[in-house]
Amino acid sequence: MPQFQPSNVSFGDPVGYGAFDVGHHREHQQFVQVLSAATPRFLMPNFDFLSFLTSGPYIKSIVESHWQAHTLLRQALNITGTDLSAVDLENPDDLSNWTGIHGTEHAIIRQMLGIA
Repeated sequence: MPQFQPSNVSFGDPVGYGAFDVGHHREHQQFVQVLSAATPRFLMPNFDFLSFLTSGPYIKSIVESHWQAHTLLRQALNITGTDLSAVDLENPDDLSNWTGIHGTEHAIIRQMLGIA
């Protein structure tokens, strides 16, 4: 089951950012758990994305860690994707475009992992 709806985020909405962070973090945890139980087993770090859009001055670092996580997920599932680190999340247009692309990639990952 999807843990978050990235398209529900509005620029500058702290409540929406918090909801995104919690749901997004849970979904990444779910990906790690499913992959670690798969055959063959694929182990990857369980990145801490609990503070993502709410990470303030650390957002660039979080975006980089997030890109690493998606690179590992793509490798495990043999899929390709967009460079999710090429974004300025403090720009309303970038945030809007990124949440759409990011949400699509999460939907593909869920499908590949059999998460309904």
